[in-house]
Amino acid sequence: MGGFRHWFQGLEMIGMFFVAVAVPCFFIALWGSKMINDLGNHPSKSAQIQASAGWKILLVEIASFVLLIGLYAFLYNLQNE
Repeated sequence: MGGFRHWFQGLEMIGMFFVAVAVPCFFIALWGSKMINDLGNHPSKSAQIQASAGWKILLVEIASFVLLIGLYAFLYNLQNE
């Protein structure tokens, strides 16, 4: 009977989920904190700073969404084989 036999597959799943969720969160936090710091240093350039950070954050969110959809499609195809 033994124990759990699918360690490698489980670690792959954890790794894919980490890449799809945690890495984009790291970049959002990094750029968000930079934006807050820049707003504190240059309050008159508020709109320019927010727009610059907004585009970066939007691109990361789109990439994260595509990664999550890809992960879902991969898991769905894996289940139906």
